[in-house]
Amino acid sequence: MQVRLTIESNTGGSGKTTLASHLAYALAKKKLRVVLIELDPNGSLALFTGLPKLRPDEVEDSISCIFERQFKGDYPLVPVWEEHTKLVQVIRGGSPLHTAIRGLHLHERPYEVLKDRLEDYPIDADVIIIDTPASVEPMGLIALAAATHFIAAIKPEFKDSWSSSDMLNWFYEKVDSLRLRPRPEILGFVPSRVDLQKAVHRNLLGLRADGTTNDKIDPVDTIPYQLQQLEIPCFPHIKESGFFLSASGTGLPVHLYRPDDKITKSFDPIVKEIVKNLKK
Repeated sequence: MQVRLTIESNTGGSGKTTLASHLAYALAKKKLRVVLIELDPNGSLALFTGLPKLRPDEVEDSISCIFERQFKGDYPLVPVWEEHTKLVQVIRGGSPLHTAIRGLHLHERPYEVLKDRLEDYPIDADVIIIDTPASVEPMGLIALAAATHFIAAIKPEFKDSWSSSDMLNWFYEKVDSLRLRPRPEILGFVPSRVDLQKAVHRNLLGLRADGTTNDKIDPVDTIPYQLQQLEIPCFPHIKESGFFLSASGTGLPVHLYRPDDKITKSFDPIVKEIVKNLKK
């Protein structure tokens, strides 16, 4: 089966685009064909993949084109990192999406536009990863409707940990209201941008500064435990690293920017889970 994975968060700065771009390259290393779709008007994915940002009038080069009545399946796919892989393509979002958002009310099924397009005009890929903006609506909702699988990125700070419960409530509410059958499967939550020198990060994850479990912290107060009680998986954390910022400035994943750094292994558990679902 094809996995269509949406990466969502209801707070900014949670590392969604970092996660999306690095998962794409890591999956390509597994010989899987990956397409990244950006539903973010900010256009951050272009930076992370070394592509130029789009002008507001470049609708046909943006995912915005699917909101046009005359769309017939001509997705503006752009290959990236071609010197290293031929298996990753990007459909940029960016500023043209502002017009698409303003015109959503003109569609009979506004939140199912991407879902309907992918069903009517399938993209030939093993995995489609949908990168969303910080606000879950409307673009996060459009991504959810199109997805087969769902990941939430969270930063282990109090406002983010509280909002994770809101994220789950939003997920279940919207799955029901959109009558998604089958409903997207929650692969898990990903604590990202983690700095174990910060006490709040350690406490909310139940860890010591060296990354080992801190038995002095009551598990009840930790994010992984709270998710476990809801039968929601929590992936190992992805630490904050200056390499992510530096790599994004060159348009490369850290796998190519610093291939020997252990940070590149951070995405392996998620990749493993995605591959497992491809075989279902």
